[in-house]
Amino acid sequence: MPQTAEWKLAQIRPTVWRLTDVGDNRSFLVTGEKSALLVDTGEGLGDLRATVEGLTSLPVTVVLTHHHHDHIGCCYQWPEVWLSEVDDGQWDQEEAFHERVRAQLIEKYDLSEDSCYPVVSGKRPAVKHLTDGQAFDLGGNVVRTVSLPGHTLGGMGFLVEGERLLLAGDAVTPIMTLFYEDSTSIDEWENTLHIMQELDYEVWVNAHYDKEYTKADLDSWLELVEFSKADRGFRWENDSLPELKGQLHVMSPMDMDPDSPDYRGLIEKPKPRKHTGRRRRRQKAAESNGTEAD
Repeated sequence: MPQTAEWKLAQIRPTVWRLTDVGDNRSFLVTGEKSALLVDTGEGLGDLRATVEGLTSLPVTVVLTHHHHDHIGCCYQWPEVWLSEVDDGQWDQEEAFHERVRAQLIEKYDLSEDSCYPVVSGKRPAVKHLTDGQAFDLGGNVVRTVSLPGHTLGGMGFLVEGERLLLAGDAVTPIMTLFYEDSTSIDEWENTLHIMQELDYEVWVNAHYDKEYTKADLDSWLELVEFSKADRGFRWENDSLPELKGQLHVMSPMDMDPDSPDYRGLIEKPKPRKHTGRRRRRQKAAESNGTEAD
């Protein structure tokens, strides 16, 4: 029997709730005395607005760590959102990706067709642009933005100062994805890791795992940077959106579960295929004969 798409809830700090959609994407609700901040909105499966309103009656501001479809899906339930200017302008692409992924998840989890799918039923929100260091004063609880480029050029994290907690979005993930057109280089992402080491917080979380990490954990990603620079890697493509391709570097043992929060891998932009000497000789011979090498 088809299931209704719903959100799972967990209070992880006195003023912070983690909300997880059926696609395992996480959003975070931060509350203060006067208002609340919703960080990211998942793939767009289930009624996130009703879920949030069941947790707080405070006015809610919606902010997005970056433009990808698995973070913006339910923001169509609000009239306005905040997003970095660098990441704005990708709505057509992400809506098209969402449509394909939504169909796959409906089939995979046998979701009811009358579940709430905000990209279909809602309206694209107006966008205000986040800036680095911007403060959202919720009343006794300040959340401050920090620029964390890598996964996307305009990626943002959110420091919940009263909880000493950094909501990092996809800035650092067990399988770090830098294969998108607007992803940075590995070197540029390495600088973001150093920025995260210098920020004032105790724990950071990302948008796809429940595990809480510390600054000390960033050392393993810095090791991954050096490993990936030296590793040849192998070609990879996304299961859901196969046109998304990259070069995968796996630092973890090959028998480790790739879904583990302790896994360490990195996918960078595709590298040109290197021709072997035999291939080059065949191509040169073909050119001299006026034909094409197969």
